[in-house]
Amino acid sequence: MPPDHAMSLNRRMFLALLGAGAAAALNPRWFARPALGAAAPPVDPAFPLGIASGDPLPDGTVIWTSVDPASDSGAGVAVRWEVAADEAFTTVLASGTETATAAGGHTIHAVVSGLPSDGWFHYRFTAGTNVSRTGRLRTAPAPGSSPDRLRFTFSSCQQTTASYYVAHAAMAAEDLDFVVHYGDYVYVSDDGTITIDDYRGVYRRFKANPYLQELHARYPMVVMWDDGEFVNGIDRTMEPVRFAAARQAWFEMMPVVRPADGSDRVHRAFEWGRLVDFTMLDVRSHRDEAIDSNDPTTLLPTTDTALASGAAIFDPDRTCLGAEQKAWFKERITSGDFTWRHIGHGYPFVALRLEDYDTPEVRANPPAGFHENGGKYLSTEQWDGYWAERRELMDHLADHEVSNVVVTSGHTHIYFVSPLRPDYDDLEGSPVVAKEFVCGSLTADPDPRSQYFPDLPKDEAEAAIHGLESAFLAVNPHVDHIDLLNQGYGLVTFTPTEATVDLRIIDTFDEDAVATTSQSYRIAVGELPTFPSTAEPPVTPAEPPVAPAPGATPVSGSPRYTG
Repeated sequence: MPPDHAMSLNRRMFLALLGAGAAAALNPRWFARPALGAAAPPVDPAFPLGIASGDPLPDGTVIWTSVDPASDSGAGVAVRWEVAADEAFTTVLASGTETATAAGGHTIHAVVSGLPSDGWFHYRFTAGTNVSRTGRLRTAPAPGSSPDRLRFTFSSCQQTTASYYVAHAAMAAEDLDFVVHYGDYVYVSDDGTITIDDYRGVYRRFKANPYLQELHARYPMVVMWDDGEFVNGIDRTMEPVRFAAARQAWFEMMPVVRPADGSDRVHRAFEWGRLVDFTMLDVRSHRDEAIDSNDPTTLLPTTDTALASGAAIFDPDRTCLGAEQKAWFKERITSGDFTWRHIGHGYPFVALRLEDYDTPEVRANPPAGFHENGGKYLSTEQWDGYWAERRELMDHLADHEVSNVVVTSGHTHIYFVSPLRPDYDDLEGSPVVAKEFVCGSLTADPDPRSQYFPDLPKDEAEAAIHGLESAFLAVNPHVDHIDLLNQGYGLVTFTPTEATVDLRIIDTFDEDAVATTSQSYRIAVGELPTFPSTAEPPVTPAEPPVAPAPGATPVSGSPRYTG
């Protein structure tokens, strides 16, 4: 049983509120395509899904487009591609022809190489007499070089709701090197998206949005999949035929190149000179089945580790990454000479609980059946369900003293900021090995102010939501920030001396909205990892909070991290 004095908050209200932020992630639905502002660029019927470029490499990238299936008389459609140094295409640097066929979803992927490093170039496609719009692609700095900057946005979760794609327009207006999209790029129907043609149809519907097309044309996009591209709660046990159809559609519709060995490997890394090693992890297709929630009193899946079914999250054999990917990551994160290490993944490392059973006073005198880090977890469908492997990765960073690690992720529809430790219940003794930033969604869920506080004026409803945010932080003192209200994206800037992360928010119900920064964080080179002092601090048992307090509330305790 949980201790009587375990920190807790009003579960029903908080879960109801989180339900506003996570409903689309948990229960994808079909929506009509939203209205679009008059300023939206037009869609080209010859290239109805737009154009795109992918991961920037030192000598090139992949460029992508799709043609109108009706233009195919049966033998496919020949598509010429060109890359030029100038927008007028007077100096063409690379060109070629690919065939868009029905078997490939009428898409093409042209692998461009031989370009100068660290530059911007223009590309376009021609099919018959039809010439596509012009896009911009980026090459990465040369290996071993010392660039002054890398700047990108990170984002996830674009639904088709009553809200506008103004966050996409805001990202297109930023001064970036590329855009990262962590998935839920589409939301399929759990019961209705089965075949390859079903999956292709969902992509066509989403990619027809002009704001999304404009973003792709302006900046390269580094992509990863989440569960919206497959089925709710995807893992490695998904029905094989449907799993293969979902993967095929993703590779067809995204600016990525399927590995030459025919595998479906999507975890990968690329370098920005010696400034940043940029790693992308696949947290979906190799993972064990999620641990089911076991608390029927809550409105969202909640897992109580005081019960045997919940304690299964601590099983040391459970994996999220799979053996091959984990070994690759552990070797990669300790190799090479880089100022910064970036880890990108679809859902966050940060632990999220409604009740904390592992308070300092309980740990000092543990009851029978006590387990470190026990509690009621909000979503063991995320990394909280793969507790031992997460601890293994955090220990790996600590043991090797990997420096300057910044983590970005998505999926939650809620902004979070959190230092990452091997032991998130030992704030005094466990080192901070990285800092994680989680973005909100790109489009809106129902407004929680009106959804859950309909009888309150807007400002009072907003204050009530901020009170719940404070209550959450009191139960989760390892978390620095939560934002339940806003949509938007994150903006990251790496330089040789510091990393800056801005949480950019925008009113997605306003077609003329602009993005603003709600929070800004700076991390100096050498700040991470932060190891605890060797001196023994005084032990002051923490009292459970009487009322939610603003901001994170640290707790005291004896250092017990041993690496």
